[in-house]
Amino acid sequence: EVISADLNEMGYAVTYKVLNAADYGVPQKRERLIMVGLRNDLKKQFVFPSPLPESEQQKLKYVLDIPSDVKNQVFWPLSPQSMSMLPHIPEGGSWKDIPYEYLPERLKKIRNDMKKYHAPKFYRRFSREEINGTITASAQPENCGIIHPIENRRYTIREVARIQSFPDDYIFLDSNLKEIVASYKVIGNAVPCGLANAIAKEIMEQVFNK
Repeated sequence: EVISADLNEMGYAVTYKVLNAADYGVPQKRERLIMVGLRNDLKKQFVFPSPLPESEQQKLKYVLDIPSDVKNQVFWPLSPQSMSMLPHIPEGGSWKDIPYEYLPERLKKIRNDMKKYHAPKFYRRFSREEINGTITASAQPENCGIIHPIENRRYTIREVARIQSFPDDYIFLDSNLKEIVASYKVIGNAVPCGLANAIAKEIMEQVFNK
C-alpha cells in the first residue's frame, strides 16, 4: 500500500496482485507480488492476464527431456550425507519417506517432534506428473524441490533454467564449481521468463494495442 501510494503521487495508476507462475505456463509453483504502474496520462488501469486452465499448466515431464546438444547440463554435486538419503526417497516423496534409521541425528530430532517443527518438507522430490515447488537461490534440498524426480542428484543448471522457463539458448557459465553454484543462484533469484512474458504481452495489448 505504501509503495502504491508513493507511485500514485509520482503520477502512476498502480495495479498489484499476487500471481502464481504456474498459472502462466511455468512448471513451478512460485507466488510473487507483481505491481504494474501506468502513467496517468494514458488514462488506463492495467488488468492482469487471466490464469491458464489447470489442464494447460506445465508439468515437469514436459520440460525434463532435454536434447543432448543443449548446454548447461551439469549439476552441483550434493553432500555425501544427502546422497546417502536420496535412494530412500521415492518419486513424489520427501524426507518423511526415509526410514528412521537412515536419518542423520538432526533430522531424527525433527522426526521425533513433528508438531514442534511444523512437519517441514525437507528433501522434496517432485513427481514428473507434478508442477515443481519454488526454486530458491540456495538450491539446497532442505529448502526447495531441487532433487531430480528419478535420478539421485540435484537438477542440472539447464533443468532448473527450464523450470524457471528460461529458453535453451540462454547460456550460463559452468566451467568450474564456482560458476555452477553462481548459476543456480542467478536462476533461483530470477522472475520466471514465462510469467514476465505473459505480463509484458498484456501491457503491449492494453497500452499499445499490439
